[in-house]
Amino acid sequence: MIRSLITLFFSLSVGQAVASESGNLRVLDFDVFLNDREVGKHRFELLEQGESVAVSSTMSLDFKLFKIKRVTYRHQANEIWQSGCLVGLQSETEKQGKTVAVEAVSDQSGLVIQRPKGLETITGCVRGFSYWNPQWLEGENLLNAETGINNPVEISSEVSEQDNITHIKIALPKVDIDLQYSAAGEWLSLQTELLIGGTLRYKRVL
Repeated sequence: MIRSLITLFFSLSVGQAVASESGNLRVLDFDVFLNDREVGKHRFELLEQGESVAVSSTMSLDFKLFKIKRVTYRHQANEIWQSGCLVGLQSETEKQGKTVAVEAVSDQSGLVIQRPKGLETITGCVRGFSYWNPQWLEGENLLNAETGINNPVEISSEVSEQDNITHIKIALPKVDIDLQYSAAGEWLSLQTELLIGGTLRYKRVL
């Protein structure tokens, strides 16, 4: 049931945005590095219409861990945001040949999330890892599009006086995510430590 609802929800939401003359499509491309080696790409396509945003995210990684273990990672997610709140989600992630799917749709009870271990409903304004919009990147919890888990976070920011770059840190229970934004609010980079080892970095190319 939830799959049919989420499919209908996305087709209607994106269709409305495309049909609007005021809709604005933005593309953000990043090269992804593990330590100093380029290991993949991550693309974000954002269709913006006022306070509504339809986001498509595609990530592909291939690398060897400690020059021995081959790691492959594929992630694709579609998100619908309304006035800074996440109201719809579809994602599919393949890691080492295993696929995990997450779906979420809003109804009168809140955001209903279906993940491999069952259903959960979150009430109120649900936030997510909206790196592409730092103004919406706030809250005591952020929903992970890959796992469907609403993670507790602590978020802090500071502006460099030298270059006017904004630095935002998302502190999670096990790792931190460091982000950089231009004076105009454009997302420039990301850095985090992988639990399996190594530093993952995003470098903006478009």
